[in-house]
Amino acid sequence: MTQPLQVVLAGRIGSYDTGMQLWKLAPNPVDLMVIDGAGHYEMYDEPEYVDAAVERLTHFHMNNL
Repeated sequence: MTQPLQVVLAGRIGSYDTGMQLWKLAPNPVDLMVIDGAGHYEMYDEPEYVDAAVERLTHFHMNNL
């Protein structure tokens, strides 16, 4: 990977593990966000989790891409 990397993870066990593997493999990780209390499926359509992720993603992309 040559681009900055941001990983947004659901904080529940199982959802978290795969994302952390990706994070550890990246040559230059830049930003990691773990959304406590969220599971994988809640990250798709529950506003309390989605809104937090989108806000962080927007800021990251504006500054890095």
